[in-house]
Amino acid sequence: MKVVALAVSLIVLSALFALLERTAASVPRRSIFRRERLTDFLWWFFTPTITRIAGAVGLVIAIGAVTLGVRAIGAEVPSPAWFRSQNAALQIIELLVAADLLAYWSHRMFHRGALWRIHAVHHSSTDLDWLAAARVHPLNEVLSRAMQIVPLYLLGFRGEALAALVPVLTLYAIFVHANLRWDFGPLRYVIASPVFHRWHHTSQEEGLDKNFAGLFPWIDIVFGTFYMPRDRQPERFGLSGQTMPASMLGQLAYPFRRIR
Repeated sequence: MKVVALAVSLIVLSALFALLERTAASVPRRSIFRRERLTDFLWWFFTPTITRIAGAVGLVIAIGAVTLGVRAIGAEVPSPAWFRSQNAALQIIELLVAADLLAYWSHRMFHRGALWRIHAVHHSSTDLDWLAAARVHPLNEVLSRAMQIVPLYLLGFRGEALAALVPVLTLYAIFVHANLRWDFGPLRYVIASPVFHRWHHTSQEEGLDKNFAGLFPWIDIVFGTFYMPRDRQPERFGLSGQTMPASMLGQLAYPFRRIR
């Protein structure tokens, strides 16, 4: 059933974004029948199943290890009572901001050293559009989840209030990768837009290592990594100075390949 749902969503979203790109494409649309598309389709089915399962298992292990570690030193995991005592709306706002702050810094870490070889898979699309959101290496999922959620867990945050928004946030992550020239005008500094995130994926030197936030661009403004000029759109995507295998299996193996 999961595969059927993914197939249906692929067809529906392909039609939806094709319509949107007809009137608001950021760069000229490419034919759907191109070599990179097969890899995108494979990732589309692989990430919500294998990668997400790996992330969930890794998170359970990480939280269990941290809990045992805290108890081993004679302490207790902070109670979530302070968080659960608030109304649901406030819980959601606090959790979104705290999670995006942690995601910002973990994302910056993935752009450095050995972690970059894992994250480079996500940046490998040369024809960037909404399907690129599915290119997430399982190690990227496991480590980024642990970097975000374990600190929240130790601070007493819990995700029940946010659970209903998970499908919306997933769709939003797909949306900001889309080939659209929308920057949200006066809200461009408040909420992430396709233009904001496409500058993050550009291989043009002016946009490298910019726009790390997933939801709130003002976080990049605060830490000096915001970049979204009003007079132009990013035009080139993919990796700068690296060659990524074209196949999904090659991309899965890429972080483990010996660096020449």
